[in-house]
Amino acid sequence: MSRPEIPWMNHMTSTTSLLRVVVTTALIAALGVCGTASPAMAAPDLQLPFPCGQKWQLNTWAHAPALDMVKEPDQHGTDGATLIAPAAGTVNQSYYHDNAGNMIQIDHGGGYFTTYIHLQSRAVSDGDRVRKGTVIGKVGKTGPTSNGHPHLHFELGMDANGDGSASWGYAGSERVRPTFNGVTYGQANGQEWNNVESHNCPEPSPEGVASIYGVLPDGRLTYTAIDAATGRRTHGAVVSTATLGFTPKAMATLNFNTILVTKDNDTGGKLYRVDIRTNRDTLAFDPPVYLASGYTHELLAYDGKTHLYGIANGTLRRYTITATKPTQTSITDNTVIGKGFTLKTLTTTGPDWLLGTTTGGQLISYQIRGTDSWQRHQLRDTTWQVFDHLLSPGGGVYYGHHHDDSMHSYIDNNPHDGRDDDLSKQNTVDTRGWGQTLLSAQPATVT
Repeated sequence: MSRPEIPWMNHMTSTTSLLRVVVTTALIAALGVCGTASPAMAAPDLQLPFPCGQKWQLNTWAHAPALDMVKEPDQHGTDGATLIAPAAGTVNQSYYHDNAGNMIQIDHGGGYFTTYIHLQSRAVSDGDRVRKGTVIGKVGKTGPTSNGHPHLHFELGMDANGDGSASWGYAGSERVRPTFNGVTYGQANGQEWNNVESHNCPEPSPEGVASIYGVLPDGRLTYTAIDAATGRRTHGAVVSTATLGFTPKAMATLNFNTILVTKDNDTGGKLYRVDIRTNRDTLAFDPPVYLASGYTHELLAYDGKTHLYGIANGTLRRYTITATKPTQTSITDNTVIGKGFTLKTLTTTGPDWLLGTTTGGQLISYQIRGTDSWQRHQLRDTTWQVFDHLLSPGGGVYYGHHHDDSMHSYIDNNPHDGRDDDLSKQNTVDTRGWGQTLLSAQPATVT
């Protein structure tokens, strides 16, 4: 089977794409002279665009680095074979082309795009977000240039001219050599690879239980457990009969039976430790232990290792905690990280990794290195303003508490890659019933 180059394919960008002018402006408002925005992204980590375990033959024919793919061992089953996304991204184009037939292009970020043509059908539309393994269509033979032979024509492209897409289908287009599962293909014309196995396997589900403490408007404490794998509540809410005896301002869970809270409407910024005795069938705790003053933070979060973070008036501070049940002397190293951290919510996703939202709806991740040194990644530009609490038990699992008292779970396949294309909603935990004024998850309980 020979596949000559297909010169009829022009720059396959839409009229709107041709008129698009892409201007990138890095704005890091008031984040300190040493705070930096996320760097340019590397090529996406691609897997073969077919279900896990399937084997396919890959050919360059006369159009390297583009690849034609047919199913092994004898091409039977190619027509109508399920096509899945090789990596997370956003659908950039999905339409029927007069010569190429059904085509899809996915934007994987960092200027990289994958293109699929001759499809039997398309399961996604422009603007759809996809995760690795999302079904996007079926392999086919549409378009006259398929020569009536079922196969997938695949291209990886790099947007070299900044027009917001990657040209494809002709010599000199923006296509580049693809790498699947760490192996690079498409180096030259006339190459063939047999029995290339797909490792596009389902992502493992998060494992563990999210332990969430909260405070009700009357000062009573609550405990709730959520199964991270399903996003379903499995225990609670268990509610205490006793109250804290004061109105708390900020809250951080250190471990399964230790909470730190600050006192609201207190100019001295009193910090208390709350020791939980039981949270199984009932929630009971010892009277709060006064630790120290000077903790005027509106937000607190513990990273699960040694560092407690607090924000007051946009200034981020870091403390070192050296005991499971800290006293005044075991909270040390009061360090100013920087200013400009005007966040509405705050949680941690790992040691020295923060996640927060703004009143404008931005979702922002920070890797903290030290004084005036951090990396900022803006994961989402809008829509997260609906959450008044953000929680993470680790493992890339996030819980957003909506102001209508509902709770929603999200999964970030890699919470520390600075990307948002692998972040998606998992489930609505509850549509109502979360009436707490403060919420905090025990860190590092989910992997």
